[in-house]
Amino acid sequence: MSDDYRAERVLGVPGATEFPSGHGQPQRRGYRAYADQRAQSRLSFDERAADLGLSASRLTPEVLEAIAPLLGELEALRAQVEQDRRRMAAADRAADRHSLVPCRNRRAFVRDLETALREGEPTGTLAVLHVAGVELLRRVHGLTAGEGALRHICGVVLGSVRETDPVGCLGGSDFAVLFVATGIDQATVKMEEIVGRLAGQPFTWLGLPMSLMPMYGVHALLRDEGAEQALAAADRALCRRTG
Repeated sequence: MSDDYRAERVLGVPGATEFPSGHGQPQRRGYRAYADQRAQSRLSFDERAADLGLSASRLTPEVLEAIAPLLGELEALRAQVEQDRRRMAAADRAADRHSLVPCRNRRAFVRDLETALREGEPTGTLAVLHVAGVELLRRVHGLTAGEGALRHICGVVLGSVRETDPVGCLGGSDFAVLFVATGIDQATVKMEEIVGRLAGQPFTWLGLPMSLMPMYGVHALLRDEGAEQALAAADRALCRRTG
């Protein structure tokens, strides 16, 4: 018996450079796949060198392989920083929103008002809106009815002003609107329009219209006054209108 190994290929068993084609027949794998893999590795190498601010000719594959773990950690840190940045931005937006109605809370609105007062000569008008009857509605019909009334009021106000005019809920059934670059006469006309819409579109609960009474006051922003001073002045104007 000869000790020589047989050189012929056994049928049905592909060689080292072959793989089945799906039809039971062996198919030779070309060298293009290996060339594409080298090109892909080269592209990745060039990109990593560019990330380090170096040309590929100055960064050898050996050096890149040695610092690869550091590059991986750097990329992970970048991803974590971006994730934290997005989380903080979302938290800031949530912190500025009122917990019940779709507008700014008092803190965010006061910040916007302070910004408007610091911009040289103020040209805007501040309006405060108080809607009487919400608390009574809450006591008689429950918390859900009172919250629904507040959302109804806020929707009417938001639908009546420009997107550039900040709207805030100061607490309870008190709202405020900052009419940017608007005189007090124009702001008064707009507030009359809002009051008219609230009267023409009453809040209904269980099919019955609820009696709500909106009142407002307006104040032209003054130079060197603070946000709380402006709010107090607008509130005094409201009291004079209802007194």
